[in-house]
Amino acid sequence: MRARILGMTIAVLALAGTAWAAENIPAAAVTEADQIWTTRCALCHGAGGKGDGPAAAPLNPKPRDMTDKKWQASVDDKHIELVIVKGGQAANLSPMMAANPDLEAKPEVVKALCAKVRSLGGK
Repeated sequence: MRARILGMTIAVLALAGTAWAAENIPAAAVTEADQIWTTRCALCHGAGGKGDGPAAAPLNPKPRDMTDKKWQASVDDKHIELVIVKGGQAANLSPMMAANPDLEAKPEVVKALCAKVRSLGGK
């Protein structure tokens, strides 16, 4: 019971922190992140982040279901940002998760993408 309460508390704090961070991200970075989500991320992760995008079918392992609350509580924003920029292999995950080296010079866009991922945790 205590572990469940602790896990829920961590998830709430993580989401609250993300909401605060999203408010401090420049609008232009959020717009660019939305475009990147649609043109890159959603192809595998799906528009709703469930790992059911049109390019996901042949992939093994399947893309992460970002709506999974347990997973959301298990990772911090630094981890998500690392995977976005450096790809899955940089975090000992699937090398099928492509790196986005062009985003290394765009930390605000990466933060906006991270906030997008976090926003999926409540669905």
